[in-house]
Amino acid sequence: MLNIIVAKLLYLLRNIIPVLVIAVIIANILSESGIIRRFSGLLSPIIRFANLSEESALAIITYIASGSAGSAMLAGFHERKAISENETIIASFVSSFFSFINHLFVYFIPVVLPLLGLTAGVLYISARLFVSFCVTATAVIAGHFMLEGRVKEPIRYKSNRITKETLKSALEESWNILKKILPRLVVVFLITAVLNAYGLFEPLKEFRFWSFPGETSAIVAVGLADTTSAFVLAGSMLTEGLLTPVQAVSALLLASIVSMSVILVRHSLPGRIAYFGVRLGLKIAILSSLLNLIYTVVALLLILMF
Repeated sequence: MLNIIVAKLLYLLRNIIPVLVIAVIIANILSESGIIRRFSGLLSPIIRFANLSEESALAIITYIASGSAGSAMLAGFHERKAISENETIIASFVSSFFSFINHLFVYFIPVVLPLLGLTAGVLYISARLFVSFCVTATAVIAGHFMLEGRVKEPIRYKSNRITKETLKSALEESWNILKKILPRLVVVFLITAVLNAYGLFEPLKEFRFWSFPGETSAIVAVGLADTTSAFVLAGSMLTEGLLTPVQAVSALLLASIVSMSVILVRHSLPGRIAYFGVRLGLKIAILSSLLNLIYTVVALLLILMF
């Protein structure tokens, strides 16, 4: 167990915590100095329609570069009461499409496309694009009605540039936020790592979609354990001519639908709680899984119509 904890701590120190700390500090510097206003203009039509604040706009844009950084910024703004709980939830879902753009360049194009080939790869990526776009559109519409008429407290900026005073204030705010988020982040990630190492997530992998026939059922089964392995298996079957691109992509989408409970417990829920706390993190994780489930089912049905 000690090796697991040390390995996870090293991973957090190398990959997660530096991004989180830098994101929170930058967010607070931009917020305190007023520079945030220049960034929010990039999404002004969407932000205005969804009744979101400038803080939410900055966090949403940040998701394009890093999901961790975007979540850290959003959690930071919520911790300092710059945005409400409802706005935090809606902004986290508006970010879905922008997070997809990040995954497009770091995972889908370099990993999924080569494994599945051009036809199946483009079809799968298009399905994922559809899901993320629908989640974002749903959140934008929800924000238009749920946040409509809410009076936001004006954000008082000391200047429109970075000064010693704004920098000091931003660092103080960052520390107040980080001392709440970092302990929660470490504890949740360590607990998840230990549970996973001792196989306590294994029973969730035993679920099978028994009525899905032939070779595609193998992709569904493998997808429950590991997503990338499912892509490898699907690509191999496509190469051998055992499946058509539509069948392979349908199986991959079905695998993601069946494994959503695993993803929720193993990844989404711990991550959301780490950033947003138990109550808010639970809300965001469950609603996110529900929206993704609904639109993935819709995407699957659309593909099966061809």
